[in-house]
Amino acid sequence: MNKFTPYKKWEKNDFKSFIQVPRELLERDEYKTLTPNSILLFSILADRLELSFKQIDKNSKVKFYDDKNNMYVIFKRDEIQEKLHLKRAALDNAIALLKDCKLIQEKKQGKNLPNIIYLGKTIGMIENEKILKFSSAENKQSGEYENSSPECSKSTVHNNYNNINKNNIYNYSIRNNKSNYEGRNYKFEELEKLYANYN
Repeated sequence: MNKFTPYKKWEKNDFKSFIQVPRELLERDEYKTLTPNSILLFSILADRLELSFKQIDKNSKVKFYDDKNNMYVIFKRDEIQEKLHLKRAALDNAIALLKDCKLIQEKKQGKNLPNIIYLGKTIGMIENEKILKFSSAENKQSGEYENSSPECSKSTVHNNYNNINKNNIYNYSIRNNKSNYEGRNYKFEELEKLYANYN
């Protein structure tokens, strides 16, 4: 029998491996029906899914995705029971709760073959993906139409129109040796004195 051994203040929490539990499953109202067993089961299945992805990276002959490219895991019921220290009834209940929350789906393979288990994305993951897609679409749209929007075109035309008017007024002033500044008439040679940097 192992004796209780506490950590010392100079030591670190040095577990060699972890099973990650999504905080969302503990905090979100939509997942309040989940029990500790179902949350731990989802976390272990997610850990197993990571191994399925690694098979792709290794170009392994064993594939863990279907013809629609949906990833899955294969985990026998008795293996899960042993890993989670659960009785069959408790395991079945945990699986049912995950199905109700749209976090897993199962597909039968045939007689004496374990079921394929698909993991569903959490609500938070789905929401984040929607935000990223929307943000990406907005950035793309603003980039494509940045220089061709009606307002931009209107502004360009308006500025060109103003420049033409200014040139016409300036040319008229030169020809007639006078100018109208803020409603007052000036001779052209007097205009220089209106500048702030005039010496």
